[in-house]
Amino acid sequence: MAYEAFARKYRPKNFEQIIGQESVVKTLKNAIELNRISHAYIFAGSRGLGKTTVSRILTKSLNCEIGITPNPCGKCENCIEIEKGSFPDMYEIDAASNRGIDDIRSLRDNVNYAPIKGRYKVYIIDEAHMLTREAFNALLKTLEEPPPHNIFILATTELHKIPDTIRSRCQTFIFRPPTTVQIKDYLKRILEQEKIEYEDKALDLLAQASEGGVRDSASLLDQAVTFGKGKVDTKSVEQLLGLIPETVLKKFIKNIKEKNIKEMILMTEKLESEGYDLNVFWKQVNDVLHKELVNLSIDENTLFFEKKDIEDLIYIHNIFSKALIEGRNFLNPKHVYQLAVLKLKYVKNLVSLREIYEKGIKISREQKTDEIKDEKKESLDIQSAILKIGKEAGSVVSAILKKASIKDEDQHVLIIVEKNLKDTLSEKINIIEKYFNKPVKIEGKDIKQERRSKKRDESVDKVLELFKGKIITYKEE
Repeated sequence: MAYEAFARKYRPKNFEQIIGQESVVKTLKNAIELNRISHAYIFAGSRGLGKTTVSRILTKSLNCEIGITPNPCGKCENCIEIEKGSFPDMYEIDAASNRGIDDIRSLRDNVNYAPIKGRYKVYIIDEAHMLTREAFNALLKTLEEPPPHNIFILATTELHKIPDTIRSRCQTFIFRPPTTVQIKDYLKRILEQEKIEYEDKALDLLAQASEGGVRDSASLLDQAVTFGKGKVDTKSVEQLLGLIPETVLKKFIKNIKEKNIKEMILMTEKLESEGYDLNVFWKQVNDVLHKELVNLSIDENTLFFEKKDIEDLIYIHNIFSKALIEGRNFLNPKHVYQLAVLKLKYVKNLVSLREIYEKGIKISREQKTDEIKDEKKESLDIQSAILKIGKEAGSVVSAILKKASIKDEDQHVLIIVEKNLKDTLSEKINIIEKYFNKPVKIEGKDIKQERRSKKRDESVDKVLELFKGKIITYKEE
């Protein structure tokens, strides 16, 4: 007899065995007991959470020979055929390969016929979001006027791609990833039934690696048993998953705390040369940093960092998290991760906003903090004056002043504007002087021409630099 993989052998056969979908299971069981079965459902969620499995269990509940029940017997001919996928009134359609309008039209023609063997005909459309727009439109007609004893279940990993017209005619159930504790308990039940030795820590690693996928966790467990020659131990699981040994991980985290840049660079070089996946390693590092940060925030015990390190740790965690995203999409992730390590050298150079406020800002040795404040105040006074002038002299004057060059000289305020705007300002000079509190001098210049000349000169300089040339003659316009 051929070997049966754990993912198939321990696939849930009733609602009680479903892992981590309590709200979905409760709603469907209540619907069956209250005879409130909808004609169409959408089961949405990431892969391996039980969408197709729940669809089959619902089909069994409706077609079990003992009657419509939330607890199908699993032993009658109908239940056994549904479990095997050979029940004549259950149609499993892969929308990824049968996504056209002709396939849906064929389905639509079939719904007009009565069930062959059971009470309900159930159509399970997997990867439903892959259907074409025309196919969805053809399906819509059937969902609007569903014939009796027909139920549609649309399973999808991308709910947002299902048209609103379809969603509005279906009951939608969101399948959420179970917790690592729930997955670990599931794996433990499998091993105990198979009478296989295991280490508790190894199951933790497998549950975390499955990232919420129940089916994935069973497949990983299958591999772990084979890799470990009939048992599941921590060392073999670490090797299988490409995880870095805990001693190496702890050493790297210690170097992060001590800002030992050289040692961390050498460690990444060594890990890559030994064939380890640096993306997996970096995720391990990130997980430790996140746990340390959370524990520090809630005053729990930590292994590496102290309360005084929390500001640095936030910065480090942020750098490393961004590096993980980039590294996964980079041809050589080592370069990304080593750059993240090098950034740690400058953690101490960061200055907090409070420190800037308390000590003052110094842009250069010559420019003191007070001078900066004075310049800022002067700029604010000019802006305030322009607003007041605009209210009294009009919006045209205000607009000219906003674009003008305004300099506060010792004895007067110098305003430089385009030649053709000088007279407009001169007519309102009394109002302008009133709000600047100084005599005002207005100069008119051909500013646009100056800008054109400057731009032209810059272009000439670039050409001269490029061709190593010199100007022989220069003609004014």
